Formats: sequence, C-alpha cells, structure tokens
Amino acid sequence: MQVYPAKQHFVKVAKNLGVSSGIIFVRGGDTIIHPDSDTEYEFHQDSNFYYLSGVREPGFAAAYDIATNTAILFVHHVSADEAVWIGVPPSLEDYRRAHGFDKAHYTHDIESPSVIFALPHQQIDQLGAELKPLVDTERLLEPLHEARVFKDEFEIAIMRRANQISGDAHVKLMRTTQAGHERGRSYTLGQGCMYEAYGSIAACGRNAAVLHYTKNNQQLNSKEEMILVDAGGTYENYASDITRTWPIGPKFTPECRAIYQIVLDMQKQVIAACAPHKQWEDMHILSNRVAAQGLLELGILKGDIDGIMENYVVGYFMPHGIGHLIGIDTHDVGGYPKGTQRIDKPGLRNLRSRREMLPNMVFTVEPGLYFVDDILKEAQQNPKVAQFINFDKVAEYRKVGGVRIEDNIVITEDGNYNLTTCPREIADLEAIRSAAYQ
Repeated sequence: MQVYPAKQHFVKVAKNLGVSSGIIFVRGGDTIIHPDSDTEYEFHQDSNFYYLSGVREPGFAAAYDIATNTAILFVHHVSADEAVWIGVPPSLEDYRRAHGFDKAHYTHDIESPSVIFALPHQQIDQLGAELKPLVDTERLLEPLHEARVFKDEFEIAIMRRANQISGDAHVKLMRTTQAGHERGRSYTLGQGCMYEAYGSIAACGRNAAVLHYTKNNQQLNSKEEMILVDAGGTYENYASDITRTWPIGPKFTPECRAIYQIVLDMQKQVIAACAPHKQWEDMHILSNRVAAQGLLELGILKGDIDGIMENYVVGYFMPHGIGHLIGIDTHDVGGYPKGTQRIDKPGLRNLRSRREMLPNMVFTVEPGLYFVDDILKEAQQNPKVAQFINFDKVAEYRKVGGVRIEDNIVITEDGNYNLTTCPREIADLEAIRSAAYQ
C-alpha cells in the first residue's frame, strides 16, 4: 500500500509560512444529517484537510509541530456501540502508517505552542479555551494554497490514473452513442474513480454554446449536430477535467469539421508552447491568435489579424479562459497569487489563473469557439469589433453551436507532458463514431 505523503505536504506549507516554530492545526469535515431525518448527506472531505492528511473520513484533525518537525493525526474515536453499525475501524497505528504521520492520537493533545496556525473557515472550539487565544487564522491559507499549486510525484501519478479512467469513459460514450439516444447515454466511470469531479456537461447542437450546460436531457435527434461532453472523474480525491466534442453521426459536417479543426489547432499550439517561466495569459493570447487566423480563412472574420487581436475580437467567440490549475479541486486554488489583478478585456477577464508557469504545476488547456447569440449581438453593436466580423458568415456557422477540447498537462523543467490520452484527432473520432453505427 502506498503511504500518503502527509508530512511532506505539511513541510511544504511550513516552508511557505516562513516561520521556525508554532503548530499548524487543521480539521476535516464532519458528517451532516438531513433535517428531520437520520439520513446523512454524502460526505466529501475538505480539500485543504485532505491535502495535509490524505484522510477521507469525517471527524479527523491533524497538526504539525514546525519546531520539532512532527506530524500528528487526531483520529475520530469509534465507540463499541458505533462499531456495531459501521464496523471496527483501523487502529491508531494503522492510520499513522497509512497516512505518513509521526504520531496518532484520539484527542487534540497539543502541548504549549507559541502559536497555532489554523484556517479561517474551520472550527477551533475543540482546541479548548486555553489554546484558542493562541490561534492565528490569518496566515495559513495562502501558504497552503501555494503548496497545493505544485504537485509531487505521488499526486501526479494519481492524476494520471484519473485521466486514464476518465478518458476511457469518454471513449466508451463515443462508441455507444447513436442518434435517437437521450444525451449520449450515461457517462460512467468505475475503475476506482469515487465520483465525478464536477457536474458533467453533455450538450448537443446549439446548447453546446452554453458553457456550463447541465440540464443534460436532450434527445440526440440529428446526425448533423455535434455533442460536447465535459466530464471527468475523481480518483483518490484528485480531479480530472476532460472535454471532447464529436459528431452525433458517423462524420463531421463540413461546418463542424472546420470549427473543430481550428479549436484543435488552438489546443495543439498552446500545449506545444507551455513551458516554465512563460505567463499563462500569454497562452490565452496565443490561442486567440490561432483562432483569428482560422476564422479569417473561413471568412467569419475579416480585416487584418493585428487589428483583430488589438480589439479582442476572438473574445466574443471564446468568452472563457484558456484553462486553469487542477488538483484536488477541479478549479484548483492558487490561480491568482496575492496582489494579482484580472485583465478586464473580453475573454481575458475570465481567466482562472494569471501567473508564471513553473515545473510541477498542472493545468487544463481547453480552447473553444462558440456562437453565442447574445455575445455576438454585443459585438455587432460595437463598431470597433463589428468591423472585423462577417455576420452573414456567422449565420452560416451558427448551427455548429460550440466546440471545446480539453486536456490536462503537467509543466516540466523543459516543457510539459499531457496526462490525457483520449482521442481528439478528426480521423480517430470519425473512426470511432462510424463503428458505433455498424
């Protein structure tokens, strides 16, 4: 059994705190009962606590003594009566070894700290009246978030597995969906994935222009349309986030193929450019330049590419950012370090991260192009933008709805590598889709 690197994660956080003494104390979530019922809500562990403990069960806490380099797990005590219903839990020693702690106790026994660093949202009542005055809830959150930004080998191996399982589920969906089905059948995970990392999106035709379409109840009536599936599983509490867009019929229509190819070119060029010490917003700008060139060639845009870029015209076709950090949370923490401001320009204002790329960061790369009526009306009413758009041509492509392609990449010392193996080339997708009708 792999040992969870809890102590190593505490050490990273303590280093970011920049202090030589004190206690880091974190509490996990507790079971919540439905009102007027004895039924429990499905439990999901607090992300920050999981990062520092690897514990999924409710009722636990953990501490790290910075001065003595000691990691302590506080285990939820299960009484003999409770064990009748839920089973006998592992021993203290089992928990200690499995999660990489130096010590394990049933009570929050912390001796004479100078300061206790805690998270602002967590309950600290169990520390007792004597210790509460020593609690500092101001300084821990940012160093903890920054530690979570940089993944270790243990985390990356888990995320690779999450991508494999989720990619397999995408392919299974491609192989089994036909026109006449409702919302492309079900996206199923298994293989150890505990649950979906977020609410899945399955949108066909015009609904693919809705970025977070979650009704997922459409009948797939037309082989001329595409379906956009944005779905990923959580494996060992780490998320994957994969999007594929593919034809409902055996082949892409000419219009769908053309838009899809531009988005694929956007993604390939951005991934090829991702490397240490480059700025994430520059990857977004690169994706927009690739899109501008492709849309010019189709006649959807007109004029010169520099003018298109200076007026952020592509932002009206790709209103979201190029991607985000991913880890325990799908939209993971640390995207905007303290003091970093958003860029208030179309598309760029919705970037979920603005920071320098560095080794062991994990990002999604998810370019897209969409024909969103309300956004295009805004563009039409803005003369500086409208001069670059051929709205008659836009009307021809409106039926495409939207295309998005999303992979998860790890930044390395000299570039990056892709955790996502799900097919994305047009020839591969059409081969899978043709086989679905045989």
